[in-house]
Parts: sequence; structure tokens; C-alpha cells
Amino acid sequence: MSEAINQAKLAMGLTSPNPPVGAVIVSKQNKIIGMGHTQAYGKNHAEIEAIKSSSSNIQNCTLYTTLEPCNIEINTPPCTKEIIKNKIKHVIIGSTDPNPKINGRGIKILEDKGITTEIFKYDETLEYTLESYKYFVKYQKPFFTVKYAMSLDGKIASNTGDSKWISSKKSREYVHHIRSNSDAILTGVNTIIYDDPQLNVRLSNYQKKHQPKKIILDTNGRVPYNSKSLDSNCILITSKIENKLKDKLHSKGVTIEHIPTGKNKKLDLGYLPEVLIKYNLINIFVEAGSTLPGELLYNNLVNKIILFISPKIIGESKFVPFGSKGINKIINSYKPKKIINSSIEDDILIKAWI
Repeated sequence: MSEAINQAKLAMGLTSPNPPVGAVIVSKQNKIIGMGHTQAYGKNHAEIEAIKSSSSNIQNCTLYTTLEPCNIEINTPPCTKEIIKNKIKHVIIGSTDPNPKINGRGIKILEDKGITTEIFKYDETLEYTLESYKYFVKYQKPFFTVKYAMSLDGKIASNTGDSKWISSKKSREYVHHIRSNSDAILTGVNTIIYDDPQLNVRLSNYQKKHQPKKIILDTNGRVPYNSKSLDSNCILITSKIENKLKDKLHSKGVTIEHIPTGKNKKLDLGYLPEVLIKYNLINIFVEAGSTLPGELLYNNLVNKIILFISPKIIGESKFVPFGSKGINKIINSYKPKKIINSSIEDDILIKAWI
């Protein structure tokens, strides 16, 4: 199953709104003879890719798949049909599919044909590959992960706004891996103005070659035309923009979407999920300053926080995580449902699910 999970990771960022699934076929001699992962939306699922890649006869072999094989035909044939056709004997499944059209039905179809099935033990990494898909199926909303790097005294930048670099080199490399698994990177226009980030994946020996979409929230069309992130892989979400800037952005291939403002004269983030889903973007990685993550949290659009705490003390600074509106009473604070702690070099890494 560990190799199937590795295959699923290769699919992350490429398949939405379909789930990123990995599959491996093992012979009676316990050797891997085929493997594959879900292709782009509308193309082959992982099980089909594994069957196609098999180096020998797969009759009576065992299939490991990170998600329950589908039993429905939309853009591709049902995976259960191909499994039965190829006379696979045993299927080990990482997780059942929450899609009500599939949930348990794929397993039943296989078992009705004499194929034995087994649900694999819980695996944290496997669940990571499926968390955005499962959330989307349940709520029809994208899954938002907010990333922060902060000092021991809780600052994300100095009093001049300097933040390069709070976290370690290994931590920053880890962030690029998260980017590579995401459908999109979301940020605000202030980050573009002050930091001019590239918002892409920069890893040596990067095999996946996937570059997530770049989403910029810009209420009043203030984005500088020469920003590094503006290209055909970028979507600018605004409420108003001058025609001159709009034409310049279109000439660079930038897609422009409009949503209304709320009472605070900022973009009404209640419309954001709809825009993202329009482009099949459901696994969203938020890299921004203080204000946008705070606004997302206030609008119940934060599902997970990835926090790096670096052994540095910055002192007085207005730059803190989750700016914008706060609470009046500690009893009303946001409480994570689950927390995992680890470390990267000298940094403490905290993952918290809201």
C-alpha cells in the first residue's frame, strides 16, 4: 500500500475534482507487476493505469488501491468492470469512497463476483492524499490550507515587513512539496505588491512538473502589471478593474473573475468557493500575510493550518498570524479538531485541522 500511496501523491494537483488515487498490482509471488495513478480529469483512473502497465498476466493477482474502485461510468469506464474482466482475485482498499453513488457499492459489485476485498488500516499519509476530495464531496466546497512561518514570539515579519527568511531552508523546501500537491496557491494583492512572489513550485529533480494555479484576490485592481506571478496560469479575482489594466493582464494570459464586495468594502469571500470550483480547484494552499487568512477564518474558509515556528525572536511588530477580526473572549476561540507536531531542522512544524 505504501507504493500505492506514493502513486497517489503523484496524482495530487492533477485530477480535481476527481480524487488523486494510486494503485499497485502484486503477483502471487508478491512482486509488483503494475502500478499507476489517476490521470487528469476525464482520463484513466488509477486502477486502469495499473492494469495497463502490468508486465504479465494479472489473473488471480492482488490489487492495492488507495480508494474504493468506482462503479459508475461518467467520463471513463467503471473500474470495477475492468477489475472483474481481468480476473483479479483480491482487492485491498485504502478508504471507502464518500461519493454516495459509489460508497460501498464498488466493494459490493466486486464481492458479488467472487472477488475478496479488504479495507486497509488507517494511514495518515493516505488520508492526506484524499482529505480535499472527501471534504469537497461532503460540503461541495474547496479545502483551504493556510501556511504560516512565525518566530518564537508569534511574528510573521519584522516591523519593516521583512520576512526572508523566518523558516529554515528545509522547511521552505517542504512548502514547495505542498505547493506541488495543491490545485492552487491563493494570496492577496498586498503580498504581490510587497513581496512579488513567483507562486510556483521550484524543486530540484521535480518529476511531477505540475504548477498549481495562482489565485490573487485584488478588490480594487491594484496588482502591478509587471508582477512575477502574472501569466496564463494566474486567475485574478476582483470587484473592479480599469480597462487599461484589464487589457494588459489579458495580453499576459491572466484570467479575470469578478465577485462583489461585502459590507467591509472588501471582496465578499462567500463567493470565492464558487469561483474556485468553476475551475475544478478544490485543494487550495493559502500563502499570504496577516489579513487574508484572518478574513478566510472569519468566513469559515480555513480547514487546516500548517505552522512553522522558528527559534528566532523578532520583538515589536504588527505582523502576526490571522489578522483582521478577532474574538473578545478566549472561550470563543477557534479550537483545532486535531493537531500533529513534528520538526524540520530547528523549526517546529504544527499541523492543525479546524
